[in-house]
Parts: sequence; structure tokens; C-alpha cells
Amino acid sequence: MYTADSARSQLAAATWNHLGTIPASSAGTHPGPRIHPRAVAVADRHGLRVERNRPKPLDDILHDDDLIVAVCDNAHEELDHTLPRLHWSIPDPVPLDTDAAFESAYSDINRRVHHLADLYRPAERAS
Repeated sequence: MYTADSARSQLAAATWNHLGTIPASSAGTHPGPRIHPRAVAVADRHGLRVERNRPKPLDDILHDDDLIVAVCDNAHEELDHTLPRLHWSIPDPVPLDTDAAFESAYSDINRRVHHLADLYRPAERAS
């Protein structure tokens, strides 16, 4: 089970935060010991800032008004069904552990994050 907050969610939060919109944090349902080095490398190649701290448990950062974007199928299934969330089924690059797998995950995440940001921008302007 890969719900470690070591790759996909780190890249998603970094991509979202790079856009300069509402702040995002990354967390996992079963956080691992470290952020995967290939995730850090992909972020660096794309000019993103990934926090190099240890992955965090979801319960430590979740607030009542947060929207969760689950990028992991297992995490999505484990979450309380009443929590507001989106589910993006993005293949985990960690088992393949190749640059290509991490770039592919990033590409999918980047496309989805930009789409979501486009949806939120009108609400931000109205504030």
C-alpha cells in the first residue's frame, strides 16, 4: 500500500503552491520515512519547491474547511466518506522507481492542478 506522502501528493502540493493561489499542504494516511528522492528531483527540474521534511500524517494537518485531493486510490478508499474531497487516480511512480514514471506522474498532476486552479481563480477575484 502506497499512501506514504512521499511522491504524488508532494508534487501536487508543490505545483499548486507554485501557482500562488490558496495554500496547499501534503499529507498521507500512512506517511513514510522520507520524500522520495526522485520526487524531489522532478520538483527541482520543474522549478517547484518540495518541502524536504518528513512526510506528514493527514490527521496532523487537516482542518474542518479543507478540501482533500486524494491522488492515491488507497488513501481515497481509507478516508472517511463524509470528508469533502476530489479523487485523482494517479499511478504511483514509486514501485517503478524510474525517472520516466515520476515525470509521467508529475505531468498528470500538473495538468490536473492547473485545471483546478483555473476553476478557483474566479472565486479568488470575487473576494
